[in-house]
Amino acid sequence: MTDTPRATAAVLLVGAHGFGAVHLRNLERLGSRIQLVALADPKGGPAEGFGSNVPSWPTLDAALDSGVRPDIVIVATPTNTHFALAARALEAGSDVYLEKPPVATMEQFTELLALQERTGRAIQVGFQSFGSHALAEIATLGTPSSVATWAHWSRDRAYWTRSAWAGRRVLNGQPVVDGVLTNAISHAIATALHIAGARRREDIADVELELYRAAEIEADDTSSVRITLADGRIVTGALTLASAELAEPLIEVRTPGEDVTFSYTTDDLRYADGHVVRTGRTDLFEELLDHRDHGTPLSSPLIGTGAYMEVLEAVRRAPDPIRIPDASITTAEDRVTVDDIAHWVERAARAGALFSEVHAPFAQIAPSGTTEDIAVDARIVAVRDDGSAVTPTSAPRPFLHPVRTLGGVVVTDAHPADHDWHLGASIGVQHANGVNFWGGPTYTEDFGYRWRADHGRIETTALTRTDDGFSATANWITPTGATLLIEETSWRVHSSPDPRAWRFVARTNLRALDEPVELGSPGTHGRVGGGYGGFAWRFPSASHVDVRTSDASGEEATHGAKSPWIAFSARFPDGEATVALAADDPRTASDPWFVRVADYPGIGSALAWEEPLLLDAGASVTLSFRGVVADGRLEDAEVAALLGAGA
Repeated sequence: MTDTPRATAAVLLVGAHGFGAVHLRNLERLGSRIQLVALADPKGGPAEGFGSNVPSWPTLDAALDSGVRPDIVIVATPTNTHFALAARALEAGSDVYLEKPPVATMEQFTELLALQERTGRAIQVGFQSFGSHALAEIATLGTPSSVATWAHWSRDRAYWTRSAWAGRRVLNGQPVVDGVLTNAISHAIATALHIAGARRREDIADVELELYRAAEIEADDTSSVRITLADGRIVTGALTLASAELAEPLIEVRTPGEDVTFSYTTDDLRYADGHVVRTGRTDLFEELLDHRDHGTPLSSPLIGTGAYMEVLEAVRRAPDPIRIPDASITTAEDRVTVDDIAHWVERAARAGALFSEVHAPFAQIAPSGTTEDIAVDARIVAVRDDGSAVTPTSAPRPFLHPVRTLGGVVVTDAHPADHDWHLGASIGVQHANGVNFWGGPTYTEDFGYRWRADHGRIETTALTRTDDGFSATANWITPTGATLLIEETSWRVHSSPDPRAWRFVARTNLRALDEPVELGSPGTHGRVGGGYGGFAWRFPSASHVDVRTSDASGEEATHGAKSPWIAFSARFPDGEATVALAADDPRTASDPWFVRVADYPGIGSALAWEEPLLLDAGASVTLSFRGVVADGRLEDAEVAALLGAGA
């Protein structure tokens, strides 16, 4: 048995310089499989080497009008020219290899699809990463629960002045859309969508964008995007061309079986245990030849880039990018860079968030939910945020932030750099019938922390202001939209005999609805000492920390301890302060304290330390605390007295 003979394909290359030079090298590699019959470029062909002896015309029309009849036309020109050139090639009876992005508008995309169908010709789009053999290995892990991609590249001023279309959104009235998401690192977004199974337009439900620019250009060079697929999964990306350093773009693929990180420029896969698998890739032009000869399916057909075109169209229709403030930019002789951008692109992408949602310093003002001020003796000491603006992967939920001492020292943090899902003073659990109401990655017995599409949200349904605080009800809603628990929370705030301090009583009742609910934590899923969940208080950065209970001190001794009270005194950015908590009922008093100092500053009361808490349908559990917020460092006797008086 012999293989079917392979025909020699006549090839016409449009655009012999720039990226066209890459195609010339590839065509030379393919040897007898192709015959380069013509070039179309106003600059002519190369001065020497492969292609230098090939006839050259200034335009594709001129080449075709001369009688050249190529089997394949390669279009390696600026995006704003793609549609007209590809259409002309199809009408001439040629298959097309079309560089990415395929076209500049959705209207052009639909028209080109219709023309392709009418002519019956093939179009392969040059998203070369679609030919990576790593994609097949990723597919064996199962349907991704989410995909995130980030990249930080560096481009000098010459890059943005190399041509009339560089960095432009529109040129001579025609869309160009030359930005970081739509040209330079478009492979990252297109490949992330491809891995998630989003190929066609109908696979995309929503595209959220934040477009910024550091360079003096029209287009975006630093942007974040969150794409919601038709089935509710998300694909996020954060990319920049304004970094002080260059690194390989990465795509984090989170699957039910395992999380992997894919470097699409090297075709490397890194698994959670650290081992790396280096794969190869199929050349997409060579695959187009195989498609012509043997019917080999195309990895990057035009119709399969419809999902990416939804992103490009959203960018095209978006308002002009926001100029990044000078305070966040470092200007060098040949380029401008965004400070700490390598950190912010990874943080935003992996959190499933936009730059503003992770409070990147260069981003527009971060959104907030509906807020209510809480005052003691006419001084605002806390703000309740309903959490509606919290990014989905941080488990949106109500929280108090900022909480202040009477002297103005802020003693809470929200969306800190280390854990975006830490939200001031709040209630949350990581495991509730398989739903994460805590945010961030979920701890699993087999794989440790894993990003999963399991985040719930806690939505306020009613809020009543009182003379001394508020009462609120909320629904704990699963990713499918079902309400799992009803929450009733109240905060009462009061002055104290000590002029340095104010006091509060916070109570939360969680009631299961029509089915039993199992409340758990990383500790109940095998993480020793990881029983957090319930009431949590995240502090801002702190030094000179003194954390203690009634009979122990220090992180190691207090973590997991059961004690009548816990106090955290420290030097915060605004000054020294003390926050102390005490259980206000016997059941809450049975919960251990959760303490962190070295990794981050925070305390909490663990609702399910090592064993899950089981609620029958209709049953409830109450968490009830007294608390003190004080300027300065309180002595243990002062803490005990103020907490006791607060009862």
